[in-house]
Amino acid sequence: MRRSFAWLSAAILTAVLSAHVFPISYGLLNLGGGKARFRLRISVHNLHPALEAFTGSHLEMRDEGYEARLLEAYFKGRLEWISPQGRVVRMRVLHQELGIEEIVFALEAPLPTPKGWKLRNTLLFEQSTEQKNYVTVEEGSHRLGLTFDAQHPVLPVVGP
Repeated sequence: MRRSFAWLSAAILTAVLSAHVFPISYGLLNLGGGKARFRLRISVHNLHPALEAFTGSHLEMRDEGYEARLLEAYFKGRLEWISPQGRVVRMRVLHQELGIEEIVFALEAPLPTPKGWKLRNTLLFEQSTEQKNYVTVEEGSHRLGLTFDAQHPVLPVVGP
């Protein structure tokens, strides 16, 4: 009995330790007033290695977070607006809040009207093929949930 319990415990522990946990990001996107304001939450444990791979060098963590230039360079092509005419508009990093487990960014971009615009959100896709980026879009009293993944890297931002 003890031998089978020990074997079962070892099997469960091995399964738990070998389970792959993919990165996830969460965003809250407020539209209105000719601007898109984006609040983005990402695990530091996922973002830091992605930024190191992006720069090709070791990055020291600073209390105030990452340089805005580095973040905006990393976000280029990964987190941006696409106009109905195909023009790309990038988001500007306003500030960041660094916690032990996650980092929260405040970003902003001019957006005259969301009608016909699309959002590209491929953050951390290079880290995992199972990456999911969840965004809640708020426009006035309307809310819309979007899920960006490998099959849906660019989605239209339309009201519900």
